[in-house]
Amino acid sequence: MDFKSKMSRAFRFFFLGFAVLWTVAAFLGTFTDYERHKALALNNTCRIVEGPVENFVPMPYTGHADESFTVSGIPFKYSDYSVTDAFNQTLSHGGPIDRDIYVRICYDPKGNAILRLEIRNFSGPVKRYTEPNSPFSQSTQESHGTLNVPGNMAAVNPLPWYSSLFFWLYLVDIAATQSLYLPYIRTFFRISRAPVDSQEIPRSLLTNIKVRLRNSTVYWDRANQAMWLLPRGFNRLRLMSVVAKLNTDIANTTITSSEIYFSSGVPIILALFFWTAYLLFSQTMPTDGPGPSAGEFVGMVVILATIGGFIQIRMDRARMVLLVQDALQDLRGIG
Repeated sequence: MDFKSKMSRAFRFFFLGFAVLWTVAAFLGTFTDYERHKALALNNTCRIVEGPVENFVPMPYTGHADESFTVSGIPFKYSDYSVTDAFNQTLSHGGPIDRDIYVRICYDPKGNAILRLEIRNFSGPVKRYTEPNSPFSQSTQESHGTLNVPGNMAAVNPLPWYSSLFFWLYLVDIAATQSLYLPYIRTFFRISRAPVDSQEIPRSLLTNIKVRLRNSTVYWDRANQAMWLLPRGFNRLRLMSVVAKLNTDIANTTITSSEIYFSSGVPIILALFFWTAYLLFSQTMPTDGPGPSAGEFVGMVVILATIGGFIQIRMDRARMVLLVQDALQDLRGIG
C-alpha cells in the first residue's frame, strides 16, 4: 500500500470519527435540554407568566431574525429555523402568537424557553410539546376550559400510522441484504453485467456457507449456479444497497460472468419517505406565503434526489466492479 492510499484511508477514518463525535456531542447537548424541559413541564416547576402579548415583532417568512415579544416584562424569542424541543413556531409559518392576544406561559428561566403555551379563546388543534409531531409518534389533543395548550407545532394534526413505515422498511432492507437473504436478494435490479474469462472455481470452496475474502463475503448458491458477493467491513458502509453475483456454468466448475444488483426496496423506501415529508410540510408550511407550496418544495427535492441517486448508483457500480475484481483474485489464490 503506497503513501497516498494510507493517507486516503486515514482521512476517511478521521472524517468518520469526527462525524460520530459531532453527532454524539450534538445529541447530548439537545437531550440534556429536553430532559430538563420535560421535568419542568411535567412537575409544574417551570415559571409562570400571564398577560397580553406586548412588543410583538414577527419573524420574516425567510427567517434571518427571531420572532420576539414580552409578557409582563418577560422577553421571549424563537425561530422555526432553530433546533429546540421548546415552542418555536412563528406567525409567518402558521404559529398561534400574534399581537394583543392573552397568554399564560410556562417557561424555563434559563433562556426563557416556552414549555407550555396557553392562549385565551384559542380555537385551533391542541398539541403537547412533550409529544412532538414526527414520523415516529402520534399526538393527543385536549382542552383546558377557555385556555387551550398548543405546543411547539401548534395547529399540526397527527401523521397517519404508516408515515413511519419507510424507517422500518429501511431497517428490514439493511438486515435482509446484510444476511444475504436470497429470496429478497433475487428481487434486486440488475444494473450491470460483464463477462469473466472462464475462471475456475476453487475445489476447496464450500457451498451454502458464507466465506470471507479480503474485502467481501462470498456465498456459493450451487443449486442456482450463482455465487453471491457482499461487500464487508468499511466497504459495506459505502455500498449498503449493492450486491454482486458471479454466474457459473452448468457444471458449477467455472465462473463465466459477473452481475451487479441494486436493492429493489430502496425506491419504495424513498417514495414512502417523500410522501411522509409531503404530509409533514403540507401541515407546517403556510399556503399563502411567497415561497413554494409543500408539493412544489417536495417535488424539487425529489428531482434533486433522483439526479443525485443516479450519480450515486453509477459510483456504487464502479466501486462494486473493483470489489468483484478483487474477489476473483482472492478466489484464484484459494486453490
